Amino acid sequence: MPDSEKTLTPDLRGLLTLPNAAFVPSAFAAILGREPDVVGLVHYALCLQRGSSRVLLLAEIRTSPEGRRHAPHAISVELDTLVARYQKIRHLPLGRRRWNFLPTFGIDCQEHAGFDWEHWATDYVTQFIKRDATPIPAVPTHPDLANQVEALQQRVNALFDTLQQSDVAGLSTRCAPVHAQQKTLPQTQRVWPDPVEVSWEARSYLHQLLKASRG
Repeated sequence: MPDSEKTLTPDLRGLLTLPNAAFVPSAFAAILGREPDVVGLVHYALCLQRGSSRVLLLAEIRTSPEGRRHAPHAISVELDTLVARYQKIRHLPLGRRRWNFLPTFGIDCQEHAGFDWEHWATDYVTQFIKRDATPIPAVPTHPDLANQVEALQQRVNALFDTLQQSDVAGLSTRCAPVHAQQKTLPQTQRVWPDPVEVSWEARSYLHQLLKASRG
């Protein structure tokens, strides 16, 4: 049987006298049979921060849709008494003052005043997320895959070295002196630049030189 379906007997007076840090989680466990979810915990913590009483919070948890469904599994005469009074006064046009008519069961809850519920909820949620965070499993590396990756890396390095050597050789050829390049050509062969690769300014200058040499 799931824990949420086990029959519990919430101790309402015990809940009202718990330390602040234990109150909300214990209220969820006693009335709903589970630990608080993040949204619910933050909501009720902010209600307490704004001045709502513990008895009001217990009544609202009990009368929530989940609280009503779980009521057969959380039997408490005192909790039923609280809910009956809550249902009678909830529609009174008295604002927050109507909650002063809720029973206190002889428990002075003023001793719990001044607690920073917002800070407590932030810490609780942080721990909740850290606890339930799913660790990322390490992906094992297959030996064959590792060997293939290493071989591919070696081929890439070799190709890179070859390209570097080709670039250096090409650069040395392009940067060689003109007289050194001419020695490799036959004496009867003349090399003319491609007109497409010569700028208009250079062509004009060359034309003037030719005219001067022929005149």
